Amino acid sequence: KYEKAMQLYHNKLLKIELETLGPDHSSTAITYHEIGNVLYNQGKYKEALLQYQRALEIKLNALGPGNPSTAMTYHEIGNVLQDQGKYEDAMQQYQKALE
Repeated sequence: KYEKAMQLYHNKLLKIELETLGPDHSSTAITYHEIGNVLYNQGKYKEALLQYQRALEIKLNALGPGNPSTAMTYHEIGNVLQDQGKYEDAMQQYQKALE
């Protein structure tokens, strides 16, 4: 129930942010990242990866590649890939997080 409630909360928040801030705002990216976290914790790696990738695209444009928030999203993508057994791809994401 907690996980479902968190998803509903984040999805509602995302809708509000999309309407008020737009799809390219850094706060919208953070919400995509948080939705990814919920999905990741549920073991829904494909869905989590999609949310992290959305967050990363926005963060790269809004904040740049050197921003700590962008680095965190690279790290989370690495975690998903690692859990999927894609170790080389995960290492690439971790490396980007350090750049």
